Amino acid sequence: MKKIVSLILAAAMAVMMLFAFASCGKKDDDTLVCGVTLVDRINYKDENGEWVGFDSDFAKEVGKIIGMKVEFQEIQWEQKYNELSSGAIDCIWNGFTANSSDNGTPRKELVDFSYGYMLNQQCVVVKKSNLDSYKSEADLVGKTAVVESGSAGQSYADGAVGDSGKVIKAAAQINTFTEVKSGAADFAVVDIILAQNVCGKGNYDDLCIVNAIELESEIYAIGFRRGSDLTAKVNEAIKTLRDNGKLLEIAKKYGLENSLSVQETINY
Repeated sequence: MKKIVSLILAAAMAVMMLFAFASCGKKDDDTLVCGVTLVDRINYKDENGEWVGFDSDFAKEVGKIIGMKVEFQEIQWEQKYNELSSGAIDCIWNGFTANSSDNGTPRKELVDFSYGYMLNQQCVVVKKSNLDSYKSEADLVGKTAVVESGSAGQSYADGAVGDSGKVIKAAAQINTFTEVKSGAADFAVVDIILAQNVCGKGNYDDLCIVNAIELESEIYAIGFRRGSDLTAKVNEAIKTLRDNGKLLEIAKKYGLENSLSVQETINY
């Protein structure tokens, strides 16, 4: 009898553990969890600790249309694909460059992208006192670059510095400016949307964009798990927000109206 009771208790415990495990990784089906990092004007927290910025506001409006509550989960950018595949987040919504690659693999092969919605490009940032030393991409060879780990900037910098150079990986793009300012890095490669709002201002008044080195244009899009039905739903919402003017309204709120560009077909 004791053996039977023990078996029943063991079975009951196993079932309870199974349910507990399932509930730990599960969220409500009506909640859209967006993976984000702190990016000026794109995703950041206001004085009340609420996520705001173009992408944050954009996501909230999409949520209203598709009938889902929107939550933001701050992630380490280099872990974005792990967070997505594990189910911890439903999408990567963070100024995510669609026409780029990670470790040689095109991002379009790693996620399903939504329609593109904002133009961007990488840019090179240096100290103003060193600006005259950077006339072309050849001047980047052998230098020390700093980038956000796993970013489009890293994809470019890895090749730009050559075998004799070095690439420092920062946790977030905003941290790269400090590395250049301190002299730990010769230059940073970051989103121009961010650089234009940081360089020459406040603590970074001694930094500037190298306009002589113009990199290829990019397009932001939202990354979903491969095969997710959310991609189509969000695309329809993007078209609605474009057509009713709400997307432009949000862009103007953050001074990004000149970068807004909804593209139903992305040129990868």
